[in-house]
Formats: sequence, C-alpha cells, structure tokens
Amino acid sequence: MTRTASSIADRIDLTIGPGHIESIHLAPARGAAARRVEIAVVEPDHGLVGDWRNRPGSRRQVTLIDGEAIDRAAETLEITIPPGATRRQIVVRGLPLNPLVGKHLSIGEVIMEVTMLCDPCDQMETAIGPGGRSALGDDGGICVRVIKGGEVRVGNEVRVLVD
Repeated sequence: MTRTASSIADRIDLTIGPGHIESIHLAPARGAAARRVEIAVVEPDHGLVGDWRNRPGSRRQVTLIDGEAIDRAAETLEITIPPGATRRQIVVRGLPLNPLVGKHLSIGEVIMEVTMLCDPCDQMETAIGPGGRSALGDDGGICVRVIKGGEVRVGNEVRVLVD
C-alpha cells in the first residue's frame, strides 16, 4: 500500500521532538572535504545526490548527528568544531537521535528508516582533532536508509513517525 502525504502526517509521533536541520554537508568522495549546502536532493534507496554515500541497498545511505552532541564534544575538547567536521551529512538540533534506531523519520516529504548507530571512527581524530572520537563517545550519530525521496532544507523539521 502506498502512503499518501496526509497519512504520513497522521503518523507523526507528537510525543517526541520535533528537531530541525541545522546544517547539511555533502562530500563528493570518501575522505574529501564536505561542503555545506542549504538544500539537498534525497533519492529513495540511495541517499543525498552529490555525496559519496549515495548508493542503493546500503544501511548507511544518510548519516545524521545531534547538534547538542557536537556542542558537548567541543566543550570537552575546549575547541570549536567546524560545521561538517564530524563527517555526518545532516546535523539535527532539538531531537536526541540515539533512541531512534528502528524508527522512521520524516523530513518534509522525505521518509527515512533509522538502521543503526553511527559510531565515531578514527577519522574524528583528524577531522575534529586529537580526542575527537573519545569526546563524541556514544553520540556519533545515526545511519538511515531512504524510503521516500524529495528535498531536505536547512530549517526543516525532523519528526519521528509512529509505525
């Protein structure tokens, strides 16, 4: 059964969130510098157009991180963490992400399934600086699979759906 826009609105969990997109970052190749964008096109079962993670069948098509987790890591390290340094594509503020594994999110018309946590990796030591991986701890973000595509914009609400 295909869900309509109104049925998606009917599925919003009003007890959680919403959060909002603070920033969006695209990296054209693995390890390449991420550039900040205001709008990104999201392809179903692929990811963000123009980002190296855009590929079918992956459980890591898009990565999101909690802006408050970045703030905590910056405070711990006593540094400013530049936008995009965490290598996550979408920074969300106002919605704790770790508890959402197994749930579905809506960002405008886009629907994503949260597949797993995105643990901080050794690249954080270079991207953020020494101690970056440890400072993020268990708050490295989440990975999602795209169910329904569309556009995402800075400022869009990020809502949890009731399944």
